[in-house]
Amino acid sequence: MADFRPLVTIGNYEMPTPSDYVGTETTIVDAARNTSGVMVGAVVRESVAKVELSYKFLPVDKYSEILKLFNTAYGGNFYNDVTFFNQLTNDWTTRKMYVGDRGSSGAFILDDDGRPKGYKDIKISLVEV
Repeated sequence: MADFRPLVTIGNYEMPTPSDYVGTETTIVDAARNTSGVMVGAVVRESVAKVELSYKFLPVDKYSEILKLFNTAYGGNFYNDVTFFNQLTNDWTTRKMYVGDRGSSGAFILDDDGRPKGYKDIKISLVEV
């Protein structure tokens, strides 16, 4: 039996298994319409990846760790090597990515001091450079 491998790794950081995972492959095209209304263009780049992770709940410390991976003020990097399971190749692929939108619907479960213990409905979007 094979060892467990996380669906997404950012550098050496193993992301928790997401509640939902959306992988997108995009083709970048330089295109316009001619005077007949027909698209004329050329493929600039194929198979640009985007990975969207959703979590129903994450503890505050875990979510903070993830956000800091892409924040230079906290020792992270704007660009990171992200390894993910690629639906095109049917295997793990590593691409240089940045974090796009990330957020949650708000605090969930407060401690006795009113501080959140965790966040719910977290979404993180990773986009290939």
